[in-house]
Amino acid sequence: MVKTQLPPVSDLERSLVEIPGLDRGRQLCECDHGDDEAYAACGRKAKWRVTVDCVCGENHPRRVEILCSRCLRTLRQLQDRDTITARRL
Repeated sequence: MVKTQLPPVSDLERSLVEIPGLDRGRQLCECDHGDDEAYAACGRKAKWRVTVDCVCGENHPRRVEILCSRCLRTLRQLQDRDTITARRL
C-alpha cells in the first residue's frame, strides 16, 4: 500500500478555518444573553448580518453582528433605526 502524503497546511488556511461563518454553513446568533459575569450566546439560527453605526458623536467603531430575527427586533427597539443596517445571510 502506498501512503499518500498530504500537502502542508499553511498559516493562512489555518486562519481561515478559525473565522466563524466563512463557509456560510449554519450560523448561530451571536447576541449576548449572559450577565456581567460571562458571555452566553443566544444560539438560535442566525438569519441576519447586522451593521450598527454609533451616532453619539464619540467616533465609536462600526459593529457587525450575526443575529437571529428575534434579537434583531430587540436591537431595533433599543437602538435608533437609522443606525442599523440588516442584510440576509
